[in-house]
Amino acid sequence: MMRDTPRTFVGSVVLLLEAPVGRRTAEDLPAAIGALPGIVRCEVDVAAATLVVTAEDPVERADVVAAVERLGCRVRR
Repeated sequence: MMRDTPRTFVGSVVLLLEAPVGRRTAEDLPAAIGALPGIVRCEVDVAAATLVVTAEDPVERADVVAAVERLGCRVRR
């Protein structure tokens, strides 16, 4: 995760994922993250092992990390 990512955010943040990110996980992440209140977009870059999350309302960073980890992927801290 980018070191300057605030605990609560609005707008776009970049989360760094521990590689490798499996194809199935990459396919499931947008739906899992997108189901969180306030999230309007979620993009996974498998090659770069990044996740870009965009929120239009305040979202807790911990909620996003928990959703990622439920899919068996880890966010670098």
